[in-house]
Amino acid sequence: MDDALRSESGLSSPQRWALIAGGYAFGCATLTAFLLSDALGLFAEVIGLPSALSMPLLATPALVAGAGVWWALIERPGTVTYARGVAFGLLTALLTGVVWTARFVSVWSVEMLTAGPVPLLVGFVLGAAGVAGGLVGLPITYARRRSRGRSDAAETANSL
Repeated sequence: MDDALRSESGLSSPQRWALIAGGYAFGCATLTAFLLSDALGLFAEVIGLPSALSMPLLATPALVAGAGVWWALIERPGTVTYARGVAFGLLTALLTGVVWTARFVSVWSVEMLTAGPVPLLVGFVLGAAGVAGGLVGLPITYARRRSRGRSDAAETANSL
């Protein structure tokens, strides 16, 4: 089946879907970052990101995390369920948030996480990103399920 699904690039269908999921996660994270730009703009400024590129830069870890989480939760076990899709989005968003929280700590120290409104801001951003991530996991899961259904039907027709 993998040989029949290989593209010109030589990637199998699961590998392509993992890369697609990473790109999709990046796009969704960028959109979410722009929607939360008032809060995230301040965060980007205090960790030293250039203001012109701060929202896409904040979304960048979702590219890698999204591909990895999709591979681990969906493609590797070969089970495409909506619960796994929600988990994909949630974990991708939270991993992205953890990366930037670690960057914040590396710049300002752990003590700053407990100062003033910082814990509230970090909690708000992680919560909003987690909810958004859970929701955006559903459409790509639907697309993958449809894709898998078509490939299974094509394989059945080819074997007859």
